[in-house]
Amino acid sequence: MQHRIRQAGLLDSNEVGRLFNEYRMFYNQNADIEAARQYIRERMEGHESVILVAETDAESDHGTDESNGMSLSNGFICTGFVQLYPSFSSVSMGPVWVLNDLYVHPDYRQQGIARKLLQAAKQLASERGVLRISLSTELSNKQAQALYESEGYAQDTKFMYYELNV
Repeated sequence: MQHRIRQAGLLDSNEVGRLFNEYRMFYNQNADIEAARQYIRERMEGHESVILVAETDAESDHGTDESNGMSLSNGFICTGFVQLYPSFSSVSMGPVWVLNDLYVHPDYRQQGIARKLLQAAKQLASERGVLRISLSTELSNKQAQALYESEGYAQDTKFMYYELNV
């Protein structure tokens, strides 16, 4: 089975939106495919995020779009994505990215796709002069934590993070 990672473009917004909807459902949000697609489309149109998409060859055991609801693109099925939000560090006076969303469709997990997405994000950040990528994950998500740490992410021990819901 072949996997490839590439930067998503506006033409990918429906498929990324579908995966984004599944991602939100994973976090106990109500399904809303149209709102998810619109959200992704707006981020892309406004150049407000960088999205990398994972594609897997259609020769896999999972068949075609009729069997699993995934669109085929040049013989590849959209199986995962990572969304990065550009920001800046005042102290470092440079760009940083927030890795906000990482998702792989359940049928394609444990195949190294999430790792490839993380590696591609790191490579693209390096090429674009990004100083660092930050992320957060649930305290109970030990599997994700192990993946992040194996890819060089380190738990912050200098700062406490706070949130204010408005």
